[in-house]
Amino acid sequence: MVVSASSTPDFDVYIPENIVEPGEETTLELEIRNGASAEEGGNDVGETPTTEARDVTVTLDGGDGPVNVKSNETPMRTMSAQSMFSETFTVAVDEDAQAGSYDVDVEIEYTYTESGGSERSATETETIEVVVEDQARFDAETVSSDLVVGERGTVEFDLTNTGVENASNAVVQFSSPDQNVRTIDPTVEESELQTAGSEEYVGDWGINETVTVKAAMEVDDDALARTYPVSVRVQFQDENGTDRTARSIRVGVPASHEQTFSSENVTSSLYVGEDGTVEGELYNEGPHPVDGVVLVVDDGDDQFIPTVGDGIGSGSNVYPRETQYAVGSLKPGESTPFDFRIGVGSEAEPGPRMMEVDVRYRNAHGDIQMIGDPLDITLDVEPARDEFDIEPVETTFEPGERNEIELVITNEKDETLTDIEAKPFTNAPLDSGDDEGFVPVLEPGESASMVFDVSVDDDAAVQTYPLRMDFRYDDDRSNSQLTDTYRIPIEVEQDESGIISATTLAVLFGSVGVIAVVAWRFRDALAERLEGVPVLKRLSELSLPSSLATVRNRETDTHEDPDQRSTATGPDDEHGPDPFSDDGADVMEFDEVFDDAETAQSQSEGKTEH
Repeated sequence: MVVSASSTPDFDVYIPENIVEPGEETTLELEIRNGASAEEGGNDVGETPTTEARDVTVTLDGGDGPVNVKSNETPMRTMSAQSMFSETFTVAVDEDAQAGSYDVDVEIEYTYTESGGSERSATETETIEVVVEDQARFDAETVSSDLVVGERGTVEFDLTNTGVENASNAVVQFSSPDQNVRTIDPTVEESELQTAGSEEYVGDWGINETVTVKAAMEVDDDALARTYPVSVRVQFQDENGTDRTARSIRVGVPASHEQTFSSENVTSSLYVGEDGTVEGELYNEGPHPVDGVVLVVDDGDDQFIPTVGDGIGSGSNVYPRETQYAVGSLKPGESTPFDFRIGVGSEAEPGPRMMEVDVRYRNAHGDIQMIGDPLDITLDVEPARDEFDIEPVETTFEPGERNEIELVITNEKDETLTDIEAKPFTNAPLDSGDDEGFVPVLEPGESASMVFDVSVDDDAAVQTYPLRMDFRYDDDRSNSQLTDTYRIPIEVEQDESGIISATTLAVLFGSVGVIAVVAWRFRDALAERLEGVPVLKRLSELSLPSSLATVRNRETDTHEDPDQRSTATGPDDEHGPDPFSDDGADVMEFDEVFDDAETAQSQSEGKTEH
């Protein structure tokens, strides 16, 4: 066909596939082209080109032939010069149509603008040739499809020889005009796809015989879940041994959305400085059952991402202890639990984290697949917590007391702890010696008692003192851990019963005795200085009690020769009376001295007032 070029619309019609068969209803695809010259038609701004066709309609007319047109008049868009559009029309061929070529008229109506600016309507009629072949012909329908977006799969078709003769050495070929769907030649031996490909050999094919064929196809990752066109073509030899090719049959093949999973009921128990767990459920959202499901957490540099800030990874303070969790098989709509053990370093900051989890699985054909986008699982890292809760049972002491204290310790961690050793440390006025405590094992939340021997110094002030204690234990990974120091308050309180302790009495009498010794030794000097105070005038008559005199006697024995000791007994003698004598005639009682002192003090205060 010679392509024309003019200054007004000029149409050409092409039919790529023009073979039909008796008794079939099919579609004919026409390509319609406006062959007007693109260089003609005026170039002024705002001027409508004379080569442009508007309000275009196309009508087919089979005339008296066996080809009957089922489509009505078809409108088309505005066609500029050299533009081409395709349109399909449905035709039915008579059952008794004879083999041969038949003309079908194509009537094109349109409007255009003349060079003077006036509008005109025009009609063009083109003729196409439709060939009727009387031979083996085939029908096809889709039986099943397991195509999934982003995966390989198989499609089964039922093909029937609806022609008037038998076929031999038949081969069925598959293809798709859509670029998102491709036929493949499987190379994976363990895959079921090895039994299918882009074509299948059938062999002898009798009239009205139906055979099932299978095609292996692949759908792109970014394809949509919809029905895609697939062309089925049969090559065969007719009864005369002539190679023939039947017309291409278009069938629809559905592709479901990509295999997807989701996480549900996710909880985390993570604390700074310790291992924890992330638990949840993996849900198969379909569309197909899957086997060999494995959750994969990569410990790379970008797998644990805080909600704000840069990514952190294996060199950071939050990391998975294990990177895989095997789930097994999952049907659509089915879920199964999973858990990961996560380590959190002592330098980690508390706050939310995002953990990316990939899902690997095997599809219905045994192919290993990986979901396109990983699952995002949110984790909450809590601030550091104490390993133990310590509850003192009785920690109140009196100065100078020694007693046992009982501490009830509870495992606050989510793991079993073993070989728990407790070591107290004290500073004055507390002392615990080398006492230690030991508990073999504590389950999470379990408690046990420890008893320690603690003493308080005699001169301890009444207040609260800290008993420091460290714990060493083995975690459930058999790693030895040392806790921070715990501080248990020890209350030191004064005895409120009114009974003075023996130690206090000893200190009191010791102090009084020292005062008495000093006063007796310097009695003459004190008497001269304190003259006028009645009771103190009798200070020279003061004598030590026998118990203190004994102490004094031992003191004298230490410093004097026995032969040189004075035997004076009177108050005016050089050394005064013998302080170790048991003769109490000249010895004043302490009570009398204290009574006279109080009387003298009262009289002195009275004179001062007057």
